Amino acid sequence: MNAEEKEYFSQIYERWADDIYRLCLLIMKNKADAEEAVSDTFVRLMEYRPSFECVEHEKAWLLKTASNICRNMHRSSWKKRVVCDDDVLKYMKNDEQISIMEDVLALPQKYREIIYLHYFQGYKASEIAQMTGLKESTVLSRLRRGRMRLKDILIEGGFSYA
Repeated sequence: MNAEEKEYFSQIYERWADDIYRLCLLIMKNKADAEEAVSDTFVRLMEYRPSFECVEHEKAWLLKTASNICRNMHRSSWKKRVVCDDDVLKYMKNDEQISIMEDVLALPQKYREIIYLHYFQGYKASEIAQMTGLKESTVLSRLRRGRMRLKDILIEGGFSYA
């Protein structure tokens, strides 16, 4: 790899490493596994060297790749995952985000990832469907069900809509 390529990959890493890490940590709920998934994601970037249409395409490719790597790690893992919610929460920017993320972490994984990509990363259902390999209707359904579960969690926690 020449100096120009090193600089190119370094720039991509600097631009997206935090976002990729937060997604991996959200899915894996384990700091060590999340770090491994991030490393694997950037190794794949260097191996496949895809060409990107724009910066958003670059981000979407990395998030999709990271998500797939995490799913594969879950499938191949024989051990029970250790829940490390504090690792996820320390990457939130303010108390409101921390409070919301605590509730998101209480959701089953299939809702957690969709909610995160939609509300924290700003992706549309069609884009999430492409990233995750799910049908758009499944993504919309999981968003709806995830919101309903979040509402129940908020009500249990004493939150009032009045």
